[in-house]
Amino acid sequence: MQSSPVVLSTPSPLQSTPPQPKFFSPPVQRFPNYQKNNNHNIYNATQFRPHTPAQQGVEFDGKRLRKAVVRKTIDYNAASVRQLELRVWQRDRRDHRAIQPDSAYYTQMVPPPFFVHNPINAVTTKFVRTSTNKMRCPIFCVAWTPEGRRLVTGASSGEFTLWNGLTFNFETILQAHDSPVRCMVWSHTDQWMVTGDHAGFVKYWQSNMNNVKMFQAHKEPLRGIRWANKQTKSS
Repeated sequence: MQSSPVVLSTPSPLQSTPPQPKFFSPPVQRFPNYQKNNNHNIYNATQFRPHTPAQQGVEFDGKRLRKAVVRKTIDYNAASVRQLELRVWQRDRRDHRAIQPDSAYYTQMVPPPFFVHNPINAVTTKFVRTSTNKMRCPIFCVAWTPEGRRLVTGASSGEFTLWNGLTFNFETILQAHDSPVRCMVWSHTDQWMVTGDHAGFVKYWQSNMNNVKMFQAHKEPLRGIRWANKQTKSS
């Protein structure tokens, strides 16, 4: 039995081959490298930008940002304006409206001097804030400024400390006396403040804390100062 011959043929160069589909491999996605140092993973950011030039080092000036502190603010201006509105038509306590212990009556509150017939409204029952000076020392006298915006304290170091009356934070400090400040009082016209210290010296101050006069009134420590009714002398 004879086998059929096998003929091998090669395609001629003129014969065109059908186009083959082209497959593109997806780009290789690089992932950041993590290095272990002291059991912590440190991210190497240069793996994403190998061709970018090295950035210059940022200079550190030694100042750090402080964390924002929310301070409690006590604004009594709304209560004062409310009192001015009510005194136009209210004759006396017969026209006063009762205030209930509820948050809805906060807008109806007025300053304690408006309730002369009911002194219990002037009793403080809630603690607000504690403020500490830079240098801890005893405070012998306290006085509000005439406009009621700030609080002046006299310390045993002879310094005046000015505090904000709404947020109770420190504003400024002034070396007023060489000995502990014992007493301070504002005049009836709210233009002058007189202070006395432990050495018997008396100083006159303007409303901007400018010292205008000083003299030694006593050889013993001063415990109190009071303005005369004529507002021209103090005792």
